[in-house]
Amino acid sequence: MSLDVQRNLGTAHSNAMVKVGQSDGQLWQYMSRDAKTIVITGIITNANLANLRRELGAALDTDEPKQLIIGDDSDVYYLAIYDGQPTLAEDWRAGTISLSFIVPDGIAHSLTTTTATNTDGTDAVSFNNAGSYKSYPVITATMSGDNGFLGLASSSGGYLQFGDAESPDKIYGTKSDRALWWSYKSSPAGAEINKSCVTSYPYRLGDSKYPNAFDGLFKFGQGSSKEVATPVWASNSANVWHGPAIHGDIAANINGIRTGYFTFANRVDFQPTTRGFGRVEFNLENNGQSGIAAILRDSGDKSASRNFDCVVGTLSDTVHSLKSYVIPASWKTFIEAKITRRGNTITWQLSEINGKHSWRWSTTMAELGAMEITGVTIWQQKYSNNADLDIELTDSKFTWENETVVTDIPNLFADGDVVTIDTVSKKILVNGVEDRGLQEIGNHWDEFFLTPGNNTITVDGSSWATQPAITVDYQEAYV
Repeated sequence: MSLDVQRNLGTAHSNAMVKVGQSDGQLWQYMSRDAKTIVITGIITNANLANLRRELGAALDTDEPKQLIIGDDSDVYYLAIYDGQPTLAEDWRAGTISLSFIVPDGIAHSLTTTTATNTDGTDAVSFNNAGSYKSYPVITATMSGDNGFLGLASSSGGYLQFGDAESPDKIYGTKSDRALWWSYKSSPAGAEINKSCVTSYPYRLGDSKYPNAFDGLFKFGQGSSKEVATPVWASNSANVWHGPAIHGDIAANINGIRTGYFTFANRVDFQPTTRGFGRVEFNLENNGQSGIAAILRDSGDKSASRNFDCVVGTLSDTVHSLKSYVIPASWKTFIEAKITRRGNTITWQLSEINGKHSWRWSTTMAELGAMEITGVTIWQQKYSNNADLDIELTDSKFTWENETVVTDIPNLFADGDVVTIDTVSKKILVNGVEDRGLQEIGNHWDEFFLTPGNNTITVDGSSWATQPAITVDYQEAYV
């Protein structure tokens, strides 16, 4: 195939002018870049032009811009969409083709990601952007200790802030207390298996003749990471839910009470299947019974479906979950189930790990604010001797937090937390999970970009915090 590509120089410029009174000429107001047109013509040879015509037609038939890479400049791509009617003048086993593409932003984007870091531990990252047009970066901050605030300012005039640098109790307040942290590399210290455990679902269908059972064992240190706990099922032919459960006590918070703010987060790979069904409960205990729980379940033995149940108290045939969310099949199987309390409000949140989906729901009840939390039970289940499904626990964490308001938490970020700020999608992720609560402060996302030439991104944190390690990833862009 012999091609002729017409890209012209840069982008189309549109200048706004205005006539002022009787003065000569006009007054220039502003310039804006317009869309770019790329025309590709050439001669193609093929033994079957009919098939080639269909294949080209299918490739061009998109309803949104896609990456267009041209062979003589294969280091960049244009976000382009075909415009008009393609022409193919056919001859014997050869044809002359003409294709016209519209590039809405008029910009060429590098296929290579460029990285800059503050390897010397300073509060700024300085680098040269070799492109000729602005770029929007992805910034990763790895915390080198606890931190209550993360602020970023670009030399282009944009700024982003997460937390509250002006709140003295946030900066100098008491630490949050992580009362439980199980990694499942081995059997957690102080935990009990199938003893002192509670459940929000003690009987099948609420019928006391069918008591569900804590049985079987866990295998710890499983999976490629050697940090996963998987169930070892016991044989149980009774028509009940059963499986291994793990219990741990929760000490009172730093103020000596059990009614404070908390976060209870669990990561699990929960894989539904059409051949069986199963459940996993994450219970917050209230003096020997289930007080607040989150349940992941695949309740159908003929379909691969997942539900996320938000539960208060103990389920029976008449008392069901407060809210049940049907997890779409498009979600990944590796997810985090989280329960938080802020005053009298309980929030359940479900999020993909390193994914884009998340869901949350809240309820406010005075009795939930007054409920004491004394322990946790995590229970993996199958039904009778029916086929089970894969349930892999990765980690479980319970943290007592500051008792005033969400924005008054003294340590917003913990040592080792990886915070990713994507200025293109305008999202912030903490350890791979999107945190929408951190986006509530107004930020100048649109102004936070890299200009051609020298750029500096300045980093700010709590006055008492160690400077985090910063990585800036970006793709150069060209007019």
